[in-house]
Amino acid sequence: MKKALLYFFIMSIGTSLFAQPTPNSLSQKNKNLNKQELSSSSCSQIILPTNVGQRTQRGIKQSTPFPDKFEAYICFESGKSNYTEEALNVLDSVYKIAFDNNNGKFYKITIIGYDDAELVQEDNSSLARQRAIIVFEYFSARENTEYIVRRTPSKYFHSCEGEIECVIKYKMPFDFKWINLNDKPQAERKNNGIDLKSKVYILVENNPEECLGKFNDYYYPSQDTTILTNNMSMLKMPKGALGSITHTKDTLESDLTLRFEDLLSFEQLTRNYQLIPHKRQYIINAGYFVVKSNRQPSYENCKLKENYTQNITIRLPLEMQQNNARLKFYARTYKPNGTWEYKAVPTTKEKDKETKLEAIIGSFSAFQLDTIYVGKRIDEAEMSNYFYPAKEGEPGAFQAMGGLLKPYKLDKRGSIILKKEMEMILRKPVGESISE
Repeated sequence: MKKALLYFFIMSIGTSLFAQPTPNSLSQKNKNLNKQELSSSSCSQIILPTNVGQRTQRGIKQSTPFPDKFEAYICFESGKSNYTEEALNVLDSVYKIAFDNNNGKFYKITIIGYDDAELVQEDNSSLARQRAIIVFEYFSARENTEYIVRRTPSKYFHSCEGEIECVIKYKMPFDFKWINLNDKPQAERKNNGIDLKSKVYILVENNPEECLGKFNDYYYPSQDTTILTNNMSMLKMPKGALGSITHTKDTLESDLTLRFEDLLSFEQLTRNYQLIPHKRQYIINAGYFVVKSNRQPSYENCKLKENYTQNITIRLPLEMQQNNARLKFYARTYKPNGTWEYKAVPTTKEKDKETKLEAIIGSFSAFQLDTIYVGKRIDEAEMSNYFYPAKEGEPGAFQAMGGLLKPYKLDKRGSIILKKEMEMILRKPVGESISE
């Protein structure tokens, strides 16, 4: 019998907590929000939307998922500004929803304190303000800070790493007011049909823009970039070709150092000549570009390699004799196992309408920087069509095919002599030259 009475008593308390009164008329500000109020027998109360599933927690019906907007009323005894145990329980419930570690909303809070609607005198002139302050201090004290601080789970997107989870710590924006009700009309003394006398009204609402401002998007480069060299070679790099980080709240170092240079002249190449590295054939080096950046994705570590398409272009104007040499660009190209070799890059040609001279254009991905060669692939049997045998210490001599070769030789007058095939590939030397 005693157990039955105890059970009946507990059920009676639960029923009183969750009883739903007939909804009062909403204020103009909130008339479009569908709400559910807790029992009017409990003065302090929390009001949650009813359009989502709910769970019970500490005597409060809590919406799941977390609501975009909810309200609470904290009651005070007449003439006092310290909250009661009942009020503290509701504050705890507000805190548990708004500051839950899994709550991804970016909440702003409004706190409005009200007095007892009595004639304002010296002893009660600051009552509404003191009530608002004590509620504000409840939330700031929970974080041991001067302001209200929230930590919200969030995500940002890295072009190489994909979606990355993070926790954002921010100072919660707030509206803070206090209102004396004595001279207010009756219509302004209620909100949601609830008498505001001796209460503090709390509104918590999702407002990412005010909480955190605009998302920070970082692109490398930050805008479409074109660089020209003295040889009129041109590098075009579209916005974000080297990487991007979007929707982050962190302030990042966004400077990009980009360097583009070409080594195309006869003198630059032949001073320290080398063939383009290749395992099976020989690639004659007709010049090369160096593209370097302080921000470049790592092929080995990048999880979203497909984000990096061949959208970086290099345009190289050809000299007259190079038009028929069928030169191509060669860049390091990665294999599925992570190793790489220099391979030909698809090349298009563009002819100048006025000069009739051609330019070759190649398209590259961010993984193919920094050295990009211009050249022509040949078989071993063709090497003698391009190079002369050399001796140690001769100008332009380099190691190849188990011996020494050189791209040119000098006659008795010091004029440069080139083989016909090599003459087509290299740019004209400064000074007199003779084809063999």
